[in-house]
Amino acid sequence: MYKVFLVEDEIVVREGIRNSIPWDKTPYILTGEAPDGEMALPVITDIKPDILITDIKMPFMDGLALSRIVKKTLPWIKIIILSGHDEFQYAREAISIGVEEYLLKPVSSKDMLNTLEKIAARIEEEKKELLNIEHLKQSIEESVYSISRAIRNDAERSAERKTAVGMGLTEEQADNQTERLLNINGDILWTKFRYASKKDIDSVIQEYTRPLMDLPGENEMLEYYILGEIVVAASKIIEEFNGDIKKVVPLSFERDEIKKIISSKEEFYKKIRELFGAVIEFRDSRTGGRYQSVILKAKEYIDRKYASGDMSLSTVASYVGISPNHLSAVFSQEVGETFIEYLTKVRIEKAKHLLKNTAMKSADIANETGFNDPHYFSFIFKKNTGVSPREFRGSEAGDL
Repeated sequence: MYKVFLVEDEIVVREGIRNSIPWDKTPYILTGEAPDGEMALPVITDIKPDILITDIKMPFMDGLALSRIVKKTLPWIKIIILSGHDEFQYAREAISIGVEEYLLKPVSSKDMLNTLEKIAARIEEEKKELLNIEHLKQSIEESVYSISRAIRNDAERSAERKTAVGMGLTEEQADNQTERLLNINGDILWTKFRYASKKDIDSVIQEYTRPLMDLPGENEMLEYYILGEIVVAASKIIEEFNGDIKKVVPLSFERDEIKKIISSKEEFYKKIRELFGAVIEFRDSRTGGRYQSVILKAKEYIDRKYASGDMSLSTVASYVGISPNHLSAVFSQEVGETFIEYLTKVRIEKAKHLLKNTAMKSADIANETGFNDPHYFSFIFKKNTGVSPREFRGSEAGDL
């Protein structure tokens, strides 16, 4: 079954769609409706439908603004825009947002059902594609790249924050609503896989799947999406240690097996718990050594505090509980590079990400990544990458 939510300010049109389609004889469930985007958004966030049908012109928050926020916060939702003939100029913007279908009013029940069938077929095709690990990684990483670039557009961030605040959220909640989109690419989970122990598994899963836990009933697309992100993060950590996820993870990627996992929350949580355990066990088998826990703790601290102005061998040594000289020796021995080399590599990677995904000035990026002197930042960046920050940003822009 596919959950459908309807947003339309014209009550005649809304009732027409609601009453002209025999919902109980179709694979679609009309889970709710609203007269404008502002009222709809918190309900959509709570219900998490598979398909959103929305008018393009509405008071308070129009269909484009609603679609833009939905595509960022709940990107798996498929959107159908309803529009009058005189509003067709909005089609290009709707397409750029990622809206799946654009229908001109009046819409017959036949046309609506045909469109819902097309969307349902697309959803099923995406489920099949999610079974392919390489495609999964590519599609999620590409979508996150686009989303993160959009989020960091200051004007858009400001507009969205004001919209959210206007809906009754605090400014902090509104900012958090936007910032949480930066977590889609599995980086947080990658960090958990890299540093968590087996005793942390339940708390990590609970933290990451909280939106699903708060949702009554089943929501297959959300479970597919969460499973996809977990698999992406697992793939990254396993590949880092030269492993093959299909050999490490106790999970068949056959379609029937995936469907079985998604069939119930109990089965879903059971399997991702097994997946977490297998990845952590594999990681530990490849990072064995007398000082494994010390190194993992030191890396976690560096990865989290790399931008701090007082980051040094001494501060990290104090954090892990050994002397600076001892840490310097075991770090080089276990990691294969010195403390400074590892810290610099982390900072350069963060700087590359900011150069690629934001319009920040090099001086600001230098400060953001722990280099207090912009000239020294440029020198170290070129030494490590072979190009200056400006050249790197230019080459990345040319690839888009």
